This record gives sequence, C-alpha cells and structure tokens, in this order.
Amino acid sequence: MRINYLANYKEDRRYSMNNYVDDLCQYQKEFTNFEINKFVPKIKLICKIMPKIWAHRFSRYVSYSNLIKKLPYYDVTHVIDHSYAHLVKNIKSKVKILTVHDLIPLVFEGKNQLDLYNLDKKNKSKKKYLFRYSTKFFKHYDKVIAVSQNTKKDILRFTDCPESKINVLHLNIPKDNFNSKLVDRDQICKKFNIPLKRKKILISGNGFYKNHITSLRVFESLLEKKFDICLIWIGHKKEIENIKNIKYINKIYKIPIINKSDLPSIYKICDILLFPSLYEGMGILPIEAMKTGIPIVTSNTSSIPEIVGDVGIKCDPEDVDEISKKIIHLLTDEKYYNQKVKEGLERAKLFDYDKMHKQIINIYKEELSKKI
Repeated sequence: MRINYLANYKEDRRYSMNNYVDDLCQYQKEFTNFEINKFVPKIKLICKIMPKIWAHRFSRYVSYSNLIKKLPYYDVTHVIDHSYAHLVKNIKSKVKILTVHDLIPLVFEGKNQLDLYNLDKKNKSKKKYLFRYSTKFFKHYDKVIAVSQNTKKDILRFTDCPESKINVLHLNIPKDNFNSKLVDRDQICKKFNIPLKRKKILISGNGFYKNHITSLRVFESLLEKKFDICLIWIGHKKEIENIKNIKYINKIYKIPIINKSDLPSIYKICDILLFPSLYEGMGILPIEAMKTGIPIVTSNTSSIPEIVGDVGIKCDPEDVDEISKKIIHLLTDEKYYNQKVKEGLERAKLFDYDKMHKQIINIYKEELSKKI
C-alpha cells in the first residue's frame, strides 16, 4: 500500500497537527510494510513579501492546491487537517481520507464573545468564509475521521457530509511514556526552575477557547485563601498580562513548548490539571493527565465529558467559585485525591496507542478494498 500524508505548512505552527502526522508516519514505517510519504509544502518566495494574513491565505487556498497536482498517484492520501479539506479536488489517489479535529471557527462564528475571552477585541462577528469553503469538501472524501462523537455531531450540524462517511476515532493517543512511573521530582523541578514543595496546578496551551483567563482567576482565588500553590503554564501567551493582582505573577512558572519526551515529567511533578476549556474537538490533555496519574478539574462542555467520563471533576467553565471549591476539595482531602488518581489510571486504559493506529490502518484497508 502506498500512502501519502498531506501535512500543513510549517508556518501554520499547528503543533498538534505536526505531531499527529509524524506519529502516523513513524508507526507505520515501524510496524507495516507500507510505502509512506509525507508531503510538507513550502512557502513560495512571493508569499514572503506579502502581508502575513494574505500570504497564509494564498499558500493554503492557491499554492498548495497547485502543488498537489504535481504529486504522483497513491493508493491512499490522507489529509490530516480539516482546514485543508479543499485539496481533495486535486488529489490523485484511489482513496481519500480526511481527519476533522474540530470546527471551532464555526462553533464560535458571529458570536459576541465576552471580552473575557476576546482579548484583542477583534474579529468578534466576522464570518469564516474561507473555513466554510473548506468544509464544503468534506463530503468528497471516501472517509472522514472525526476525533470524537462531539466532533461528528458538529460535522453533521455545520456541513452536508453524509453520516455514513464519518468514523469516530479518538486520536493523538499518547505513547507509553505517559505512565504513572515515578520520576525524580527534585531533578525535574531543578531542570525547569520550578519550586519542589509547593502544590502545583498545571495548565497548557493558548487560544481564547482554552479559557486561561478563568484559570488565572481561579489561581488568584486560591492564593487569596492562603494556599501555598504555584501555576505551571506550558506554552503560555499574552493572557498572563490579565492577571489582576500583579504580585502573583512571580508564582506562575512559564514553560515554553517543550519536547514531547519531556512532557510526561512535567505532569508527574504537578498535583492537578486545570482544564476549564470552553470547547475541545477531543482534548488530549485530560488523557495525558489520567495516564500519568494526576486528577483533572475540567469543563462540562463539548467533547470533554466524553473523554473524562465520571473521572474528571467537571465544572461550569465560567464559574470561578465552583472550580476553586473543587480544587480545594482535592487539595485538602487525601482519600478523595487518591481515589481520583486511581479512577483516572483505570479510565486511561480505554485510550490505547496501538489500538488507535490499527483502527486507522483498518480504515485504509477497508476503503481501498472497495475500490478493487
């Protein structure tokens, strides 16, 4: 079987998409005899002198489409990012597969989001015409992989893709290095300049829907109640500027995007994952937390209940008081805390790395068999 993966431009900086395609290629090169190709487009020279937004649009909707026409014929071509679904019309392949991670631009389209979640005060009501254009091509794929039941629901809500073409498959399942084995906490804390003895609350990522403004307000609330805690923030951005009490900033430890191999150790030195996201296509962080043995305080929205079940401590993502109280319960009740750790480790077994890859390979084989 000859498989071609169509990746994003590196300039997109969609790290989760890059990790996804790299993992697919690595696994299949190791465990199958498939001929694997990953195509990563390059920005044209002319785009480098354009304004950034126009360079991005030209590259995605014009340049990439033209590049596809020059590629050889494959048995299976897999577009790993739904934002590039429009490429289907120029793909030369027996089977065409698309992964849809989320439809966030349409879920929040035209909504007057609270200023709390719209920090730059821009793009409050703009229609996502180009994104909508891409979604019109979902129906032309042989199979669409939705990363959750919630994402499938959104595909059916916002597009005319037939339900019969959609397979739900939880993706980006972490490897075995996300486990509950103990680490040298002192060594890890020294490496990342994090205090050893304080309780540590972990948050990660950026973007308004990650809802870090609420996380910061919860953090301030806990500090005002005299809890000896610090906040560990992976991949932080400008939201940190909105913390109300400036004296608390020195209790926030900012970690840039780090190597995936270092990530489990960060989880293992933390006590809680705080994840009050407004919306997730699937949400990989709770799975990583469950596998490494830390409890999750999270949202009751979108796909998150589907992932965490009764294990995650679910809250209204805008209710600072409710979230704070549930974190306090965790921090002050050792028996309850240990129960949540145990439940999380058990639920994590539902998300199996090898099983995920085998399901993807089966989709390729099944769709290819229909064409023979």
